[in-house]
Amino acid sequence: MTIENFTPIITSSVGGFFIGIILGYFIKKIIKILMFVTGGIIALFLYLQQQQIISANMEKLEGASTYMLSSVASSLDSMTQIGDTTSLGIPLTASVTAGFTLGFIKS
Repeated sequence: MTIENFTPIITSSVGGFFIGIILGYFIKKIIKILMFVTGGIIALFLYLQQQQIISANMEKLEGASTYMLSSVASSLDSMTQIGDTTSLGIPLTASVTAGFTLGFIKS
């Protein structure tokens, strides 16, 4: 066994790890921004409703949110059944997953 046999495994593992760190970091930042914007919009609507500038039909809002959540859940369920990730190789998927976890946890 020479180093040439392990070179593709090492390069895909290290490259996948760094790509995973970058993906985890940016996805965490995007989620924070989206949550801030969504919270601001909800707070604005609640304030306008308290001041009786707008009124909300809660039954219709509940029906729409239930429909949206069920459609998101069904689309996520269908995404998990697309195919196996073993065609990418175990070292690459493991290193991307480890890097993503590290990048998502660290800020």
